[in-house]
Amino acid sequence: MKAFFIFFSLLIVSCNSNIEPTKEDISDTKVPLKNNADTEFSVVTIENQDATWGYQLLKDGKLMIDQKNIPAIQGNRGFSTKEKAELMGSFILQKVKNGGFPPTVSIEEMDSLGVLN
Repeated sequence: MKAFFIFFSLLIVSCNSNIEPTKEDISDTKVPLKNNADTEFSVVTIENQDATWGYQLLKDGKLMIDQKNIPAIQGNRGFSTKEKAELMGSFILQKVKNGGFPPTVSIEEMDSLGVLN
């Protein structure tokens, strides 16, 4: 009887355990994009209200990414020039074409592109 109680207790505990993914598990998840030869991507620069710049990534004319701020840094500051926003958008576009979604970018990558102020 004691063995049955222990088995039953272990069964209940194992069935009730809630294993949820951590933030790291979710943030590293990338979904492959289905791109075919007819898929058309484009980058559009946008001027923010504070005279800084951002970019939008379009797939077949539909908004995919609306990036008004410099990614991976604190604050809500856009790029200082239209050219920097366009360069960053083009870099992200290549990441999307070559990999999954959402694309990630590091401060080091942005620094090597010269897009940080």
